[in-house]
Amino acid sequence: MFSPNGINTIIFDLDGTLRHSVPTGHDVFWEYAAGLGAPNGEGGRRKAVQWANRYWADSEDLLIDMKTFGKGNQEFWANYAVRQLTALGFPPDQAEKYAPDLHTHMSENYNPQDVIPDDVPVTLDWLREHDFTVGLVTNRSDPIDEYVEKTGLVNHLDFYFTAGEIGTWKPKPEIFYYALGMANAKPEQAAYVGDNYYADIIGARAANIQPILIDPEDIFPEADCPTIRKIGELQGIFGNNSQT
Repeated sequence: MFSPNGINTIIFDLDGTLRHSVPTGHDVFWEYAAGLGAPNGEGGRRKAVQWANRYWADSEDLLIDMKTFGKGNQEFWANYAVRQLTALGFPPDQAEKYAPDLHTHMSENYNPQDVIPDDVPVTLDWLREHDFTVGLVTNRSDPIDEYVEKTGLVNHLDFYFTAGEIGTWKPKPEIFYYALGMANAKPEQAAYVGDNYYADIIGARAANIQPILIDPEDIFPEADCPTIRKIGELQGIFGNNSQT
């Protein structure tokens, strides 16, 4: 059973954890795929989202696709559309058939809002007021200095960095070790909060850090770790462990 005792450092993921895209890319993709007669209903949707989480967790498929198509160009995203539809349950021939239209639909219609929930700055401040060190570690490639300044997140964090700045990506444990160094904390003193089971939970556990999954849509109902639906729940979890 998870005990917060002894934890004095809380490290967060960014995308899908402290900030959200509204609507999500998964929602826009699912709406379009449902119109094509997507098989397996909501169960298929959950599996497709799980697949996407695994894919973006520095997976072998991702590395192969970046090597084959380049990173983030039109060919990469067209191939990603095929992979998405296949993961959702479409037969390979249908996935190939529908992928160009899906890619076009996403390119033309996916323009989400960037949202930081109201409970995020409140919770980060609460943690710091109770003597927790609060950090941010994201798998983004480029620095986020401008973003955290613009959103005000910089005012609620003790440190932050991106995977691209140090050259290692979650779920590799080295990125978590780097965060521990910045926090001056031992693994058993830290918890990592993220939304991607494969990148965040498996990665934190590999570094002997306590993982906490944020899963508002119940994408990972069988997750073998503490799970929350919103960041504000952390106050209840760590309230009995506060240092003041």
